[in-house]
Amino acid sequence: MIAPVNCYSCEQPAVNACRRCAQPYCEDHGNASYCAGCLQPSSALPSFNLYRGALLAMLVGTAVAIILIVRPPGSSSGASPVFVGKLTPTATAAGGAAQATVPAVTPEVTVTPDATMTAEAAGTTTPAAEGTPTGTPSPFNEYVVVEGDTLFDIALANLAPGDDVTKFAQAIANLNGLDYDNPALRIGMTLLLPKPPEPAPTPTP
Repeated sequence: MIAPVNCYSCEQPAVNACRRCAQPYCEDHGNASYCAGCLQPSSALPSFNLYRGALLAMLVGTAVAIILIVRPPGSSSGASPVFVGKLTPTATAAGGAAQATVPAVTPEVTVTPDATMTAEAAGTTTPAAEGTPTGTPSPFNEYVVVEGDTLFDIALANLAPGDDVTKFAQAIANLNGLDYDNPALRIGMTLLLPKPPEPAPTPTP
């Protein structure tokens, strides 16, 4: 026969074991889950070992933070800082002395007007398109691109009454081999424009 287990605080038979400390307790020294000792407010405080471990972890974290502030990752003591993309190789003379380095100069891009723009400035007439015989009227109109022109503006300025400006701009791009979305117009460029249809002759009575 198993001997009855007594309460941890008195001699009465135990009715349950505490879920926290596993001590047996009677009905007078506990409730349905915990003993009277674990139900006291002082038992809710963390233990000394837990407090000491938390304090140690905080001290270690503070020390690591100070080290990272004083010496960030990747830095080396005594080494000169590295500036990416700003150092220029220095030529060394025969005697070992460093010579002055001349900074590289990037050449500036100068836009040169083409022959059509030069001819306009000189007041000469733009020659007819290649392949058109002399004395034969060209089947296309010509337009010289000026500053600020866009393909849509050129089409709108030369649009025949009743025509669609978008279709006319696409026709100009196709006729001159240009990309409709990115025509890349240059100042002085001569564009060929489709001629509007000639009006039908009026019948005579």
